[in-house]
Amino acid sequence: MAEFDWLFFEFPKEETHGGMLPPVQAYFRGEMSVPGSQVTLPYRAYMKPGIIDSEAHYHREDEYLAFVGHDLRDAFDSFDAEIVFYMGEDPDDMEKIVIDKPTMIKVPGLFWHGPLEITRLGKPLFFQPVLLNSRYYQIHRRVDSKGRPYKEAIMHGVSPCKLDSSKTCSFCGKCMDKEG
Repeated sequence: MAEFDWLFFEFPKEETHGGMLPPVQAYFRGEMSVPGSQVTLPYRAYMKPGIIDSEAHYHREDEYLAFVGHDLRDAFDSFDAEIVFYMGEDPDDMEKIVIDKPTMIKVPGLFWHGPLEITRLGKPLFFQPVLLNSRYYQIHRRVDSKGRPYKEAIMHGVSPCKLDSSKTCSFCGKCMDKEG
């Protein structure tokens, strides 16, 4: 196999700090995991109900959200959860969606989505958000001290326990609107 060694990468173990997730998981973080990758797809096994994303956000690219039972031998019978999800073109007028069976959601680029909450969890849940970008990011609506709205992009993904808000938009350093 030495000829193709450059195509093989190991998953590093990432601590999740407990909470809703097992103590250690593996994440495929796009470019950070495999140089040149154009997709980000974390593998998340939720063990307890709670909030996954606390506020509405969007991405420039399409995102796909997969919810299945964690026992992949039978992802249907092992699904025992209720998830509440909001989505729409306008963050002030989003539809509430209740997920109670294995589901795949296509979130078109520039569509607002979130919050996302597991409200009931009888068995572990496998959740995989797939973003067609080399790095995971979220664009949020914010208001400055003078009441002016702006957009802030949080880059480098969502840590297992909270948003990594120490990193902002690599395009402009702070904010970004849908056109820019």
